[in-house]
Amino acid sequence: MPLLLVDLDGTLREPRSGAQYFQHPKDQQVIAGADSALGTYGDDWLVVGITNQGGVAAGHKSIQQCIQEQQYTFELFPQLQEIYFCPDFEGKKCFRVTHHNVHNHSKTKWSGQYRKPGAGMLQLALARHKQRPQESLYVGDRPEDEAAAQRAGVAFEWAWNWIAQHEKASLAST
Repeated sequence: MPLLLVDLDGTLREPRSGAQYFQHPKDQQVIAGADSALGTYGDDWLVVGITNQGGVAAGHKSIQQCIQEQQYTFELFPQLQEIYFCPDFEGKKCFRVTHHNVHNHSKTKWSGQYRKPGAGMLQLALARHKQRPQESLYVGDRPEDEAAAQRAGVAFEWAWNWIAQHEKASLAST
């Protein structure tokens, strides 16, 4: 089963408030076309969110608010099976949020490489799901996303191209 790794901020979601960063966990809206693009990946794909969350380290939100933010993202994108986030600037910490639990993966061999452009979160997801990098795809909107994909050996696609490609395919099928 192939693995679709998707950046969250700027790729799938953006602040509903129009602010630069989320003001509270539910200050999220779907980026136009992202939900339909994600919806094209059926049950034969594993879909995992990957996100830096430096706002925790910067003191803009607590770790609990960050977890609540990820849990609300599952309401917007039920296709997501889990979300990995790195809340520190050093890339030493990583949490995995599922629909019902939170797991701390900070004490793995990838500690210190979790924050993108490091590949730690991608490598952890690949290892947990026993996936090969060449059978996976990472979609993102920033150079750090592309660099993380390259370091992990995973194919990369820019978010706007990914959304546009799926919109064209949807229009062609109607």
